[in-house]
Amino acid sequence: MEYEICLEPSGIHFMADERQNIVEAAKQHGIPIKHGCASGSCGDCKGTILSGASEQGPFMPLLLLSTERAAGMAILCKLYPRSDLRLRAEVVPKDTWTAEITRLTPLAWNVLELRLRPERPYPYRTGQYARVAVPGRPDQWRSYSMATPPDSTGELVFHIRELPGGVFSQWLFHAAQTGDALTLGAAQGQFTLCPDNDRDMLCIAAGTGLAPIEAIIQESIDLGRTRPIHLFYGARKQADLYHLEELARWSQQYPHITITSTLSDMHDTSWAGAHRLLPTVAANGHWKDHEVYLCGSPGMIEAAIDLLLSHEVQHDHIHFDAFAPNG
Repeated sequence: MEYEICLEPSGIHFMADERQNIVEAAKQHGIPIKHGCASGSCGDCKGTILSGASEQGPFMPLLLLSTERAAGMAILCKLYPRSDLRLRAEVVPKDTWTAEITRLTPLAWNVLELRLRPERPYPYRTGQYARVAVPGRPDQWRSYSMATPPDSTGELVFHIRELPGGVFSQWLFHAAQTGDALTLGAAQGQFTLCPDNDRDMLCIAAGTGLAPIEAIIQESIDLGRTRPIHLFYGARKQADLYHLEELARWSQQYPHITITSTLSDMHDTSWAGAHRLLPTVAANGHWKDHEVYLCGSPGMIEAAIDLLLSHEVQHDHIHFDAFAPNG
């Protein structure tokens, strides 16, 4: 059965099948509703139910606080209509940028640094992500976080992991060349540095989740802040780790920054460092009064949130950016 969906304040109307979530239905009708992961992991599609009946599917814990639920807020990529609905939801501008690949640099055996130069200034805040159109498939987009704060060069820097069967990453690793053009959508996301407090920072990054975490730490450095920052960075095998020299330089140059790298592969006997990301975090302090930044897979984020809540970290001090591999 189909129902009519009305988005406020834009006044946009479209039809949605009861088996479709709101984001999926909007995209089918070419409506650029604001969303990120489309898997209930990031919260960028958060909206408010103004009227009508619906069913909320499961999503990442902490995306909605109890006060937000009481106010009728919902995660739209997991919201299914059960009657006509009127929703308050953001529709993003259809503005796009053409960007030229200026450099492709291997960071690890399965990670590339992609540098792009947009044709005109690309506004974003540190920690946000860009949506990138898959070459030759303009209806398919991928989301990648910028790995550096905005700077005067105007270049955008991304860390991209090769995924088996990943349409964009396979093109990037095996066909892309400098000079090729990509299409970008507007920057999105709320995973940004909180400017209004001086709490010590705890940062936890897994894999290429290091990208926005690095950007946030760099912004803190650029702002001249000296509050303690402890970064825990995890990967599966030693060969998967990257930027270790750059991170070591940070910790040597800035005494307030501590870096701990970990591996989840307990059988890597060549590794002299810590094993298992979250147990290492738990063993290295009590994090109650910290501002926390998490980036990695949804499973890692959920487990990290459970750990942090057990350390009495307040909900509104936990900021996260979860990504699910999109093959």
